[in-house]
Amino acid sequence: MNYVRIYTIGHSNRSVDEFLEILKVFKIQVLVDIRRWPKSMKYPHFNYESLRDVLPRYSIEYVWEERLGGYRKFGKDIKDEGLGKCFKSEGFRAYSTYILRSKEAKEALETIDKMARRKAIAIMCAEILPWNCHRKIVSDWFMVKGYEVIHIIGLNNTIKHKLTACADISNGDLTYK
Repeated sequence: MNYVRIYTIGHSNRSVDEFLEILKVFKIQVLVDIRRWPKSMKYPHFNYESLRDVLPRYSIEYVWEERLGGYRKFGKDIKDEGLGKCFKSEGFRAYSTYILRSKEAKEALETIDKMARRKAIAIMCAEILPWNCHRKIVSDWFMVKGYEVIHIIGLNNTIKHKLTACADISNGDLTYK
């Protein structure tokens, strides 16, 4: 089956049972973890080791994609080229620049793109609301590539992604004003 939809989800403070139920209802086959550090002190069932061990029991593949982790910094992870000035947060400015300019981010996005054409994928981070998370920038990239991006807020609550207000398309590629 050829999927043209990608889901995103924030694990937030959900129980493992609630989280698994959501993945099951949305028929997720691959969970792609884009946290830079896949650990949670408060919710250890969302640690890398726990997800890696539990998800396959439910026929869900777990992939940690460190190359898409947030908390990017100018001068350390990426050079400030003046992109994404529309973002109030320097963190989002740095991350958007990283996504647009980093070879490793591009490779990671292309890897997920290939997977998503064969399987139902959910991209996961910690924050429940995508507009408070770097998933919004990853979602912009997938929208520009032709995907319908659906943010899972809860079992019966989804939001269809809309391009970030300052996102733009230049020669078929994502950019930010």
